[in-house]
Amino acid sequence: MAKVLHILDVAGVPSILSYYYNKLKKGKSNLIYHEKKSFSSSISRFYHGKSFRKYKMLLIKGFFNSFHYEIIHIHRAEVLVPLFKLSGKKVVLHYHGSDINEKNRSQNKMRVFCRSMADLIIYNGKKMEPYIITNKPVKKVFLPNPVDTEHFCLKDNKKRNGKLIFVSNNLDKNKTIEVATNLGQVDVIDLDKQQIPYSNMPELLSKYEVYIDVKIMPWGYTLPDMSTTALQALACGCKVYHDGKIIEKLPKEFEPINVINKLDKYYQDILKN
Repeated sequence: MAKVLHILDVAGVPSILSYYYNKLKKGKSNLIYHEKKSFSSSISRFYHGKSFRKYKMLLIKGFFNSFHYEIIHIHRAEVLVPLFKLSGKKVVLHYHGSDINEKNRSQNKMRVFCRSMADLIIYNGKKMEPYIITNKPVKKVFLPNPVDTEHFCLKDNKKRNGKLIFVSNNLDKNKTIEVATNLGQVDVIDLDKQQIPYSNMPELLSKYEVYIDVKIMPWGYTLPDMSTTALQALACGCKVYHDGKIIEKLPKEFEPINVINKLDKYYQDILKN
């Protein structure tokens, strides 16, 4: 049974990984994150992650706490890999989308050097691997985003109406909204202006018939994988428009038990080496 410390949160995915790793009794898992006025932080609070308002304090506390764990699971911030390698622990680096798909970040020499020190690199998009450039062989594996199917589930059979899309400042908002509105009348929620409590998300998603899953990045790249919100919408019984298709059911690969079983296998493999 592995002891795992997650560093930072991205769209709540690390929080859910840590929560279900404990719930399914695979081992011990905790998360520390940088407290900000963001949707990710609200999810981290929901799952009782440990917050730090100052990034410097997070690094100091995280480093000294790392000696109590076997694996340090870093999300997005490859520049932290060398620091946590100093503790002599296994370090997992996890990419979540825009943090590696951008060419300038993917090919940055300093970032290449840092990510090359990881014991394992996880990515959540099936087309992301070519962007994960290293200067020495590092094992890279795919892990789907988990959905908290306890929190996001079909709770009623009320009639659903309308279409919904979320946008935020990591996207090209204008182009994303333009594509969405070409599909007809759609309600747009800008998460930079209107924060939706994570506890209220299932109720909100359950009101709509279709969630529009379009994400166009500022450099023109359209994310090919379903977003976390789209997966949550499916779990709530909402249909999802993605990549020109309507999807009606949450694929089993995103159910937490399947994701956690795969993640634990990855952990056990690096602990053996």
